[in-house]
Amino acid sequence: MTRTEAQDDQVRVLRWPAEESLRRALAARGRPRMLLVEQGTPPPDVLDPLEDWLRWPPDPDDLRARAACLGRIAAPAPAPALPLLDEDGLLRKGDRWVAISEGQVPVLRLLLEQVDRVVRYEAIAAAYATTGGSGHPSALRTAVNRLHTRIRPLGLELIAVRRRGVVLRQGQP
Repeated sequence: MTRTEAQDDQVRVLRWPAEESLRRALAARGRPRMLLVEQGTPPPDVLDPLEDWLRWPPDPDDLRARAACLGRIAAPAPAPALPLLDEDGLLRKGDRWVAISEGQVPVLRLLLEQVDRVVRYEAIAAAYATTGGSGHPSALRTAVNRLHTRIRPLGLELIAVRRRGVVLRQGQP
């Protein structure tokens, strides 16, 4: 069995202790490692969740399964699912939802199109005006604050960027 046959794309399979220097280098970079421990050699103390070991020669199925497991541990967490605003004005995230008022829907749609980016106050005012909302700065602040309070239970937050606009950010519920 060759090294490339046995490993997940991101998991390096190393002979141990022969490749100890490579092991340390990979550990310093946070890369997952599968160590194949030579017969008669005590196994290493494994304290890193990105490392595992098997005796040489390894069972091919065990090696594949354990390397795949390390690959899953090392894989970046998926980005949280974006919330969806449906045609009835319900903002849904996972199995949770909140009702959004008709006046807030255009503003929220605009913010959802640009998650994690600054949406200018001028654009928010224009969206709010489509429902008859006032463009006065205090009315706009009130509308944004109410929207912020409304969406917070879904783990969403609105962050004011001084004199520029607002950022919709996904936090923790």
